[in-house]
Amino acid sequence: MPVTKEAVQKFVDLLTAVRPITHRSMFGGIGLYVDGVFFAVIDDDRLYFKSDATTEEAYDAFKADVWAIPGQNGPSIMPYREVPSKILGDPERLGEWIDAARIVAERKKSKSKSKKKPS
Repeated sequence: MPVTKEAVQKFVDLLTAVRPITHRSMFGGIGLYVDGVFFAVIDDDRLYFKSDATTEEAYDAFKADVWAIPGQNGPSIMPYREVPSKILGDPERLGEWIDAARIVAERKKSKSKSKKKPS
């Protein structure tokens, strides 16, 4: 998961121009947060947003790659899709995609909390 400082700076600059983004290192990559919600990752100098069935069509329209982490038994496919350069170049649409990824992340987080039942 190598990430260059230049890529981090480029993506952080683009994202913070439209939303209050924070970031921190994680497992060799960079985790991105909006309003305290983990919604994106930078890995191998590529930016991926959290996605699910509600956002797949938008990513599919751009043939956006999924985030796959190499492993001994083959790659692990993660629920993130690469953000198309056309979206990165359009601040209004980028804000909409950030919001959509945050909603997906919040929904996933609330589902996992509801699965935990008190003993």
